[in-house]
Amino acid sequence: MTIPILVVSCDKYQDVWHPFFHCFFKNWSDCPYPIYLVSNTLKYSDERVSPLLINPDMDYSSNLIQALSLIPHDWVIFWVEDRPPAHPVDTERLVQLIQLAQAKDAGYFKLIPCNPPALVNEVEGIGEIPKGARYRISMTVALWKKETLLKILKEGETAWDIEKRGGVERANKISDRFYALPIETFSNPPLLDIHLISKGQIMWRGLKMLEDERILNHLADRRKASFWKNIYFDCYDLVWNLYYRTIWLYRKLIS
Repeated sequence: MTIPILVVSCDKYQDVWHPFFHCFFKNWSDCPYPIYLVSNTLKYSDERVSPLLINPDMDYSSNLIQALSLIPHDWVIFWVEDRPPAHPVDTERLVQLIQLAQAKDAGYFKLIPCNPPALVNEVEGIGEIPKGARYRISMTVALWKKETLLKILKEGETAWDIEKRGGVERANKISDRFYALPIETFSNPPLLDIHLISKGQIMWRGLKMLEDERILNHLADRRKASFWKNIYFDCYDLVWNLYYRTIWLYRKLIS
């Protein structure tokens, strides 16, 4: 079954495209899925990437709804352009997990190790994210059943709105099932991304990778995130990691 990867972007983020695809194809050279770049009028000059042009530019949700209407497939892998793979992808393992999610008729399966995790044993492969979980959906890297994603999207919303309102209000009201990786796999996931940019600013982890890859010049006009913004994001991740690991350890102790 063909599953297209939708790298969702817009023309004003064209400076991010080369860094993203440089890292993508370096770390996932055997990607078995067709790749589409969602933008407004501009294309990325690489024959491995097909354009999905949405013009005129609307809002994030409306652009994505329009892009989905151009894809004649039941499933898509949603990918945001500022989160490329940071390490080589374990293709065989990732494909197996995607097939498992499809077999379970998942509406959503988060492909990267970020909170909230599935609090199940690693042997189960994937696990459900319960209703009411903070950020039950994440507009980062995930397998979506297209009809589920369309239930979550609402015209006029930003990506942040989709996560907050769609994940809390709409996702909790439908019967579709939402999955994530088990917390035990977080130290060795099949796919690990890196957050290059937040609200238009380069994060320090992304900065180091861009420097190591010698492609920082493509983002020369972008501001670097402040020290305190980076500290905030690192502390935020640390606190939630500790929270979910504590819950997981407690469940193991009483089981």
